[in-house]
Amino acid sequence: MYFKPSVLLSFEEDGIGKGSGRSIPGFDLHEALMKCEDTLEKYGGHSMAVGVEVKKSKFKDFENKLEKIAKQANIDGIIPIINIDAKVNLSNINKDMVESLKKLEPFGEANKMPIFAFKSLKVDSIRALSEGKHLKLTLRENNTIVDAIGFNLGNLVDEYRIGDKVDVAGVLEINCFNGVEKLQINIKDIMKSI
Repeated sequence: MYFKPSVLLSFEEDGIGKGSGRSIPGFDLHEALMKCEDTLEKYGGHSMAVGVEVKKSKFKDFENKLEKIAKQANIDGIIPIINIDAKVNLSNINKDMVESLKKLEPFGEANKMPIFAFKSLKVDSIRALSEGKHLKLTLRENNTIVDAIGFNLGNLVDEYRIGDKVDVAGVLEINCFNGVEKLQINIKDIMKSI
């Protein structure tokens, strides 16, 4: 949500904190831990995900060192990049096509889920869900209509109006609700069409 590298620890009664960390593209979390190893009991992982053990007595030193490394790396200047796999027209997608994407699983760091770009879609409906947390839209291209959900994008609800044309980057999925299956775009980013 915040596009920041994070480490989460839980301290046991023995005074050892155990946890894990996740990073963002452009910040090697494992390399950062190597620079903090004098404050750690154990650590391991790779650039994007790590496991950590630290004594409670060394936690503040670890925290300060890691924060300093992150600031020196200018993580506030790292901009999220979405790699688009293909531009797709709504009229070219169907349930079978989305189901065939499952043959590419399992998805993960080395095999990312395909992200598609959809251009000049008309907003047919828009609202916020979950007390403003998520964005729910119905999008149209000619006579083809598709539902779209933007998790943690509810703050954008007032940016768009019915009738606006938008470009969307997202993942295709099948949403099953009350036994009814429908195609859906899981939005990763949205902007007004230029």
